[in-house]
Amino acid sequence: MKKSDFIIQIVFNYILAAVFIWFAIDYVNEFGWGFFSIISVLFATRDIVKGTRILQIYLKLKKGSKP
Repeated sequence: MKKSDFIIQIVFNYILAAVFIWFAIDYVNEFGWGFFSIISVLFATRDIVKGTRILQIYLKLKKGSKP
């Protein structure tokens, strides 16, 4: 896997997290906390954590050490 693939995955995960956060905020403003808003927040959290972990691996590879 090339280093540019890591960057694409990191950006994609953060974009998905932003979309899920936007859906959650919009849904909470209209209907309050419900099933869809909680699921959106959980997906956003998962994408942020996944993107951050991939970013840490990318930075380790960039420095030259193995993850």
